Amino acid sequence: MHINEFPYEILSNILEEASRLEERDGVAYTFGLSQAPQPGYKAKLQRYVRGPLRPDMLRWDATASIRRVCPQWHQWAIEYAMREVYIRRWQGSERWAELPQQRDKYSLYELVDKPSGTAVYRDPYRSLRHTVKLLERYPELAAKVRRIWFDGFYVAETDVQICSALHACSSLQSVTMPWTTLRHLSGREWKALLGLGPTHTTPLRSLELLAVDLPARQAQDAANQYDERPLETGGVNFSQLRRLKIFGNTDFMPVCDRDLHAISRTATQLEHLHVTGLSTVTVDGVMALVKSSRATIRTLEHSPRADAGFRYPHPGHAQTTAGATAGATEEHLCEVLTSCPRLTDLSVSLPSMCAALFANRGVRWRGDCQVRAAHLCPVADHRPNNASADALAALADTLAEARGLVAAKAASVLPDTLNLELFYSDVIFEPHAARVHGDFALAEVSAGGRWPGRKGQSRKGPYGTTGLYGKDEGEMFEMVNEEVYLEGVRRGFVGITA
Repeated sequence: MHINEFPYEILSNILEEASRLEERDGVAYTFGLSQAPQPGYKAKLQRYVRGPLRPDMLRWDATASIRRVCPQWHQWAIEYAMREVYIRRWQGSERWAELPQQRDKYSLYELVDKPSGTAVYRDPYRSLRHTVKLLERYPELAAKVRRIWFDGFYVAETDVQICSALHACSSLQSVTMPWTTLRHLSGREWKALLGLGPTHTTPLRSLELLAVDLPARQAQDAANQYDERPLETGGVNFSQLRRLKIFGNTDFMPVCDRDLHAISRTATQLEHLHVTGLSTVTVDGVMALVKSSRATIRTLEHSPRADAGFRYPHPGHAQTTAGATAGATEEHLCEVLTSCPRLTDLSVSLPSMCAALFANRGVRWRGDCQVRAAHLCPVADHRPNNASADALAALADTLAEARGLVAAKAASVLPDTLNLELFYSDVIFEPHAARVHGDFALAEVSAGGRWPGRKGQSRKGPYGTTGLYGKDEGEMFEMVNEEVYLEGVRRGFVGITA
C-alpha cells in the first residue's frame, strides 16, 4: 500500500511527526557579529548567537524536504508551515554577518575562523512589505494563515500595510497587532478585519492589542496623530470575538475606558479577557466588558501594574448607580463577579472587596486566583467613631468566607483545588493556610519587639508568588499567622485601609 493511500489523518500525523523531528535536529539559532569594522576604526569581530529562530521559521525549514516530494505533501507542508506567521520589524541599525541565505548552511559558517561582516542599513519595514505582497499575490497561500503576529510596527504607514495583510488572510482566526490600529484604521477596515466582510470565510476569534512607548520622533509626527474613531462607526461588531487581550502601556493615544465601553456594546460572547499593564484603563471599562459577556466569560485578568515596580496602582472606580437612600453609590462588583456562571480563572484588581465576593459557593473558580483590593466595601451601618473596628471585622469576615469557599471547593462532589491570594493593605493573605505575607519591620519597631513574635521567611514579594523578579525592591516578605496579624491590627501595631 502506497503511503499516499493512507487515510489523510494518518498521513498528516506521520508528516507532522517527521516535521517535529526536523525541527529538533535542524538549525534553531541565528548568528551575528559583536561589532562590524567601520572606516577609521579597528574592531575585533566576535561571533555570537543572536537568538532562537521563530517557530514559524522553524516549521518552514522543517518542511523544506516534504514540500518537494509531491503535490499532496506540498499542500500539507504549506498548511502546516503557514498556520502561524510572525512578522518582526527589522532593527535598521543592527550589524549583521555575511551569512548564507540557507540556514542549513550555518554549520559551514561555524567553521570560519575569521568571520567577516559589514555595517549595513536595511529598511525596517521591508519584511512587512514583502509579506503583504506575498499574501496579496498568492491568495491560496494567505488562506492557510490562521494566526498572525505583528511586532514592532506602530506608525500610520505600517498600520495600512497591516490592514492589507489581514484582509488577504481569508481564514484568519487570531491576530496580535499594535494598539494604534484602533486609531488609524477606519470603521470599514475594522469591519473587514473582524472577518465580517464577504472575502472572509471565518470571523476573527482572538484579538490582541500591544501598546508600547513610541520614540519621541514618531509620537510627534503629525502623520501619526489622527484618530478615525472606528469604534464609533456602525457595523463594527465584536460579537464573534471569543478572546480579547490588551497589554502594555503607552501615553500616545492610549486605549482607555471609552474604547472598552464601545467594544462592550457588541462583545457579548467573550470567553477570555486579559487587560494587563495598562495605567489608562480602569476597572470601569473592564467590568463593562465583563457584564456584556457575563454568561460566557471564563477567564478574567485585570492587572494594572505600576511602571515603577510591581506594586499595583489604584484600579479606579466602577460606574455609579442610583442609591435607594443617599444618591449615587458605586456598583458592588463583588456580586457582579460571583454572578458569572462560567468564570473559572480570576486575577482581578478591584477598588474594594468584602465577604460577599466569596459567599457564593456555586462559583466555578479553580487553580490560583488573585484578588487585589484598595479598600474594603463600605459597611451599611458604618459609624465614624467605629471605623477601624468595622474595617477589622469586615476583614476578618472576608478571610473567613474565603477560607470557607476554598474548603467547599475541596469537599464538593467533583473536588477542585482553589488557591486564593488576597492583596490588601500592602500584604498578601492566604486564607486557606491562615498566613499573611508582608514587610513587618516597621510594625515590629513600633511595637518595641513585642509583636509579631514568631514569624517565618516568606517566598513572596509585592507581586505575589513570583516575588520581586530579581529587582531591587528591598527585602523579601516575612510570614506571620493570620490571627497574629489581626491581633496586631487590633492593638494598633499594623494599620489597614477601611
